[in-house]
Amino acid sequence: MNLNTFRIVEVSKDKVGSYIKLDVQLPDGDCIIRWDLDEMTYKNIQEVVSKKHFDSLAIDNRYEILPYVSTYQERPNSQPYFNGVIRCIQGNRVAKVEFPCSERFAGNMEWFRKEVKKLEDIKHLFWENFC
Repeated sequence: MNLNTFRIVEVSKDKVGSYIKLDVQLPDGDCIIRWDLDEMTYKNIQEVVSKKHFDSLAIDNRYEILPYVSTYQERPNSQPYFNGVIRCIQGNRVAKVEFPCSERFAGNMEWFRKEVKKLEDIKHLFWENFC
């Protein structure tokens, strides 16, 4: 079981909207899910997974999204900012890249981290529901 990361399979758009396709491992099994994204979060994740993070010609990068989001405010009572983290892996090299995300994405990530314990909890997100 790997609740520390979700492997990114694809970041794309279709007729329904922007999404990230994730390989998720839970105690009772693995699954592929579709997680809808708002436009700002989609653009920022897409930028991370399309950029070269190592000085290398190798193209076998693997991307994982970490299941937490950091929050900060410049001043008390000001608009909060949210950042997610993607880990880019190439062989034995790893780079952690923060990306700005929406409050909605941050809330969804928090829900997943705190509430999801088994496949039944996310059956509405299974990839085959959207094919």
